[in-house]
Amino acid sequence: MADTETKTQTPAQRVAERIAGYRSRLAALKTERASWLSVWREIAQHQRPRAFRDNLTDTNRGDKKHTAITNSTPLDAQRTLAAGMMSGITSPSRPWFRLTLPDPKLNELPAVKVWLAEVERILRDAMSRSNFYKGLHGVYSDLGPFGTTAMYVEEDEEDGIRTYNFPIGSYCLAAGPRGNIDCIFREVRLTVSQVVRLFGLENCSTSVQGMHRNRNLDSHVDVVQVIQPNADVVPGQLGAGGMGWSSCWFEANADKPLREAGYEEFPVMCPRWEVTGEDVYGFGPGWQAQGDCKALQQLEKRGAQAAEKIVNPPMQVPASLKNSPVSLLPGAEVYVPDTATGQIVRPAIEINPAAMTVFGAQKVEHEVRIKRAYFADLWLMLSESDGTMTAREVIERREEKLLQLGTVLESLADELLDPVIDRVLAILFRRGLLPPPPQEIEGMEMRVEYISIMAQAQKLLGTTGVERLVSFVGGIAALDPTVLDNLDIDAIVLQYAGMLGVPPESVRPKDVIAAIRKARAAAQAKMQRVAAEAEQAKTVKTLSETDTEGNNALTTMQRGLGVA
Repeated sequence: MADTETKTQTPAQRVAERIAGYRSRLAALKTERASWLSVWREIAQHQRPRAFRDNLTDTNRGDKKHTAITNSTPLDAQRTLAAGMMSGITSPSRPWFRLTLPDPKLNELPAVKVWLAEVERILRDAMSRSNFYKGLHGVYSDLGPFGTTAMYVEEDEEDGIRTYNFPIGSYCLAAGPRGNIDCIFREVRLTVSQVVRLFGLENCSTSVQGMHRNRNLDSHVDVVQVIQPNADVVPGQLGAGGMGWSSCWFEANADKPLREAGYEEFPVMCPRWEVTGEDVYGFGPGWQAQGDCKALQQLEKRGAQAAEKIVNPPMQVPASLKNSPVSLLPGAEVYVPDTATGQIVRPAIEINPAAMTVFGAQKVEHEVRIKRAYFADLWLMLSESDGTMTAREVIERREEKLLQLGTVLESLADELLDPVIDRVLAILFRRGLLPPPPQEIEGMEMRVEYISIMAQAQKLLGTTGVERLVSFVGGIAALDPTVLDNLDIDAIVLQYAGMLGVPPESVRPKDVIAAIRKARAAAQAKMQRVAAEAEQAKTVKTLSETDTEGNNALTTMQRGLGVA
């Protein structure tokens, strides 16, 4: 029956039904998201005021939103986290990833090495030329306080790629069967001019066309963008029908789409700091620090009020002076009637100055906990060191913090770094900007190895064990050299080089090492042979010059052998 009704519908009715389906799912996702909004709003109020947007009317509003913040420690802490992650994970100034192949032997082929290096160069150039790193900084800035963020990576005619950060609260997410985010509904307010330039006047509703015709170009239009898995995908089909994700833009109050298209990769990166079970949205350091942030702001206000009462307290003035001028300026003279014995101008409230010490100590405790929640002590460990820590203490403290960040870095690789590199590579490939691969690896998937400061620091955690093992065995070898037979020195060197992030070309391949050792062994054997021949020649020469007629050791030996 449903199929019959679908066949009898006009194209406009089918489109309207599809838009109605989008609206229905958006309403359901908003209901699911509702419990998160209050937390995001509160976190934004105390930690990142201008990052939250759950109402389209907030667009392009310059209202003051820092009214709840009197102590800027939370702002500094989240900025430190964003800057630390930017420089430590995806630094624009140094390589942070390397492309490899699953087969190590193929990585050693000269043609493959050249091709991988060229692809890396093109990829880095595309990222540097666009606003890619600005987008990543926006990701880290939101990820710490809210635990969830979204960055849209779109193909761009001018720069190749372009990124767009979506404010928390302006979008709804849905997860796929593997728990990864694969659907987003985004609400955005655009001007009439923007809508017409993006989608064409003919695709706009009659109301937008009328506003454009009347030159109301800066009037606002509420627009919805939805990207979700393409349920009707036809593998191999050209165009949007053959793509894995469908995309639709439509006006919030219209029944026809502004644009329908598709994506071969999910174009929105939605990393989450930490996720509980099947939750769609995550939580991060900002959730942990929120209690301290609220308490800190309250203490800051109370401390300021106490200090003001100490410096400029409310005064108790005798009633007899009600109509007389009273000055509270330093050095001023206050006259009282002769009959007003014992009646003087004095503070109505006296605050013990020691209370300020208590306020200061409590504020420091909250500030320390906020910074710890945002890992500020890790990012600033070396710069804030007082010089009294030994190198070993620095390493141990760094290892402790890196272990806490381990799961976060794994999550970032899975939900941000891997997808964004795949997305950018795919865009560059479709634009014909990548060189053709060598025949040996044609059709083979590449792997990404991360070589950022943080990635290398994580790997360095394993070097301690290797160093201790080698040191331990080396100590025992002084007593029993045979213990060295337990170690595969070549394997240890390769493993240690990998932990240090040494470029592969700095370590010789196994076949080259084998050839060097073979040549060395041959040279040593030749030297030994030459030395033996020289010794034999010396012996022959000595014998030839020995007197065989006289009475000496040689003639005695010859007579003993029956020769002489």
